[in-house]
Amino acid sequence: MTELLPTQRPLSGPQLEALLAPLGRPAHTWLMSGGTFSAVQGVELDSGETVVVKTSVPEALDAAGRSRLLGYEHDLLRAERDHLALVAELPDVPAPRVLAEDFSRAIADVDALVMTLAPGMPWDSAQDVMAPEANARAFEEVGHVVAALAATTGSRFGLPARDFALGGATMRGFMSALIASAADDARAWGVDIEADRLHAAVESAGDALDQVETPSLVHADLWHGNVLVDPQTGEVTGVVDFERSLFGDPLWGLAGGETHASGAFEAAKVRGYEAATGRPLVMDRAAERRVALYRLWSMAVQLVEIHPRGFSGDWIAGHEASIRANRERLHAILDV
Repeated sequence: MTELLPTQRPLSGPQLEALLAPLGRPAHTWLMSGGTFSAVQGVELDSGETVVVKTSVPEALDAAGRSRLLGYEHDLLRAERDHLALVAELPDVPAPRVLAEDFSRAIADVDALVMTLAPGMPWDSAQDVMAPEANARAFEEVGHVVAALAATTGSRFGLPARDFALGGATMRGFMSALIASAADDARAWGVDIEADRLHAAVESAGDALDQVETPSLVHADLWHGNVLVDPQTGEVTGVVDFERSLFGDPLWGLAGGETHASGAFEAAKVRGYEAATGRPLVMDRAAERRVALYRLWSMAVQLVEIHPRGFSGDWIAGHEASIRANRERLHAILDV
């Protein structure tokens, strides 16, 4: 049995029956592995179809009065629903389709989203057995996906949840709000994310951020675990977990899958992106500074989330060491 994290609230049998009534009766259910935030359940219906049920994280406070949701994580499931509606119009993005939803809290004390099951194997599980050319193809197709998403634009920068509570009229304004939120989370959980240097990094990257004039749709968490592939060919058969999508700089989409990095993007991914956009990717000094800031924010979040999510294990020491090493190189890029 997959062990639940403190943030995960799967639905009971009767709750699943109520939610899925318009689609059929559950014949078999299981908790899907791999997720570290929301609970995700697989459900085989009496028709033989398999669907995915994803629930939001409870808003309840812990004994110390802290939410297990970080500042940017509120109402993410509703945001994912809205993002999937946009992505449904994009033929080059193989994302799940929404089949049913419940945001009324009438069935359970969490929100619930029912989606189609994306085919394929998680890339993080498959990559070690895939041929080099298959992995290269997967990277290229992820580049295609990033470009396809970026063609969809919004009217405001930021995370759409709660009417862009973490957003702004400019990319600089959005990043300032996002970094301030991360600093608040770090204080609440007693984690040193070097907040002063993060705030300085926003100032350092300010002019570079101002060059981003159009809020493009970005999947900001496009790591291998959120990409499904055919291990034999490397074809990308599914892209999942759009809850952390945002409107901002398309470069963030290329950086989103490289969470412990401080150098150039994977070359095959860049090739795919360039092929899809029809123009070369320009990584000048301003672009490098923006990417460094996005990566610094991601690493700050990764340090903090260990605590509200209740992570444990020997892997944490290496995880934190990798972040510290990359963070120093990113600070150097931003001169902070």
